[in-house]
Amino acid sequence: MRALPGPPQAATGIKVHSTSIRMSGFPLGAIICWGYGLHAYQHGFEIRGPSWLDAGLGCIWYDIEGKTESPVSVEQLRWMLRTLLADRFKLSLHREQKEMTVCVISTAKNGPKLRSSEEGEMTVSPEGDVLHFRSTLLSRMDEWLYAMVPYLILDETGLTGRYNFDLDYERYLEAYSMPGPGGPIDGTPAVNKALEPLGLNAELKRRSVEILVIDHVEKMPTAN
Repeated sequence: MRALPGPPQAATGIKVHSTSIRMSGFPLGAIICWGYGLHAYQHGFEIRGPSWLDAGLGCIWYDIEGKTESPVSVEQLRWMLRTLLADRFKLSLHREQKEMTVCVISTAKNGPKLRSSEEGEMTVSPEGDVLHFRSTLLSRMDEWLYAMVPYLILDETGLTGRYNFDLDYERYLEAYSMPGPGGPIDGTPAVNKALEPLGLNAELKRRSVEILVIDHVEKMPTAN
């Protein structure tokens, strides 16, 4: 695997194949997140470390590229990336349990009202203020709700299938939003209202969550 500092304007996302992985223009926090299988869009809640790990003042952006001689699983690619982080960035960390306020997605008292969909590609299509989820895992909703919910989002529905549903939380933002922790608007009540027709709830609860605490990490990787 190779690791090089790269400008953020070169970002092209992440490309994962059975024999390779490429991450372009990523902050180190996001790279650690992928390597350890954390919530892709919410790792700010699950990692404790230097402020420069994420986009913002002092952040450094990196290009990561790795190839294997034969096909491997995604989990094996994650292990390879962890090895790179330890070798090139001198990353050391430990795990802790931390109690925090989280947004829990759960089923309502009368049960879920969702349309099952076992076919087709998983897609989310914005149309005006409405999000159209198709063949979607509920555990993937955090990718679209994190901007409005300033808490770690946990799926506790127990539902593992794929579903078709529409979500229109924008219509409830003005009436149901409230000041969030640290200043941002907390749209959790609006999201909860939008989930009601689906037989789901979005509620703030206290949970013990495992976090990664960075003990040491270097800004510049050693030579490839």
